Amino acid sequence: MSTSTLIAGVLWLVALWRLPSLRHSRKQRSLALTLVALAAAMTFEVPPVKEAVDAAVGADARLSPLLKHLLGVTSAAYLLDFVIAVVRPQGLASRTRLVAAGVTLPLMLAFYALANWTSGGPVRLGEGRGALFPVLYMTVFTLYIGIAMVVATWLFLGGVRHSRTLLGKAGLGFLGLGTLLGSLYALQRIVFVTVQLASGTSYPALENLLSTTLKQATVLSVAVGVCLPPLSVAVEYVAAWSTLRKLRPLWVQLTEAAPYVVLATSVGRWRVRFRLERCVIEIEDACLALREYVSVDMHAKARRFVRQEGVAAQLSDAVAEACWLRAAVQSGWRPLKWCSRSWLMCAPGSPPRCPWWTARAP
Repeated sequence: MSTSTLIAGVLWLVALWRLPSLRHSRKQRSLALTLVALAAAMTFEVPPVKEAVDAAVGADARLSPLLKHLLGVTSAAYLLDFVIAVVRPQGLASRTRLVAAGVTLPLMLAFYALANWTSGGPVRLGEGRGALFPVLYMTVFTLYIGIAMVVATWLFLGGVRHSRTLLGKAGLGFLGLGTLLGSLYALQRIVFVTVQLASGTSYPALENLLSTTLKQATVLSVAVGVCLPPLSVAVEYVAAWSTLRKLRPLWVQLTEAAPYVVLATSVGRWRVRFRLERCVIEIEDACLALREYVSVDMHAKARRFVRQEGVAAQLSDAVAEACWLRAAVQSGWRPLKWCSRSWLMCAPGSPPRCPWWTARAP
């Protein structure tokens, strides 16, 4: 399996993974279309696909490079739209970007149709009366890609510091690296064309190596950058589920004492973050409700107990609250079956020394 085939396969996997987000927000739609266009463009790098397309329309037509470049421009336009939606939600030169893309694509089609390309290998300058049009074609294509990648790099790297998660920062960093490599790809194309025009000397092997390497590094970096932010969402999901699991026993005990604080509306099992938020709110409401069962003397007694036990200052309020909550639950004739270590700070395996403990700890 060739490197181009492997990269195209990876891009299609990522693109298909992100395809359902087409119906979501504008930025998600732009990202999904970026990946689809990139994957389709890299597909025309696969030798069997390129040969099949050229054979279908005729070898002299050389349709596969045109399709690849048109898809490259499309992916750059959607990527720029995505980064602006993420970093600059207020917008950035939307009319200018639309006009630039709308002018670039027709010009590329016109110059490509008028050019007389040499057969095989990367696109080069033609010979004869059509020699100017390949230069104009590559100039339009390279300028659009280069400017779009420079602007995207500036926005991606500038947005790294605003991301609130480590994986989010890493994702924007990889996307910025990918667009930076895309800028270098455009720059090396300009350098080789300039050298060939100025001196008549060409370096096809070196040009092909640099072009292919930068192109593949660009798309891989973009693919990695796209995959990292969703991983941060998965990490947050697991953390929320773990916290909810730890709070569940406390929620059960407190809502047994004050069942009227539980909301009647059901919540989907997989909406973990919403369930965690609701769990915390219901615990807080139960704590407020159970204050009715606690006198001022009981609060003072709880604080005294905390001082006598030598509880650390940063934990004293939590332990005191746990003590009067125990008393409030018992006053309401709904005793707790066990005491949450997170509230009474008990050592594992040993019952806490709370004066309202009922000796039922497991």
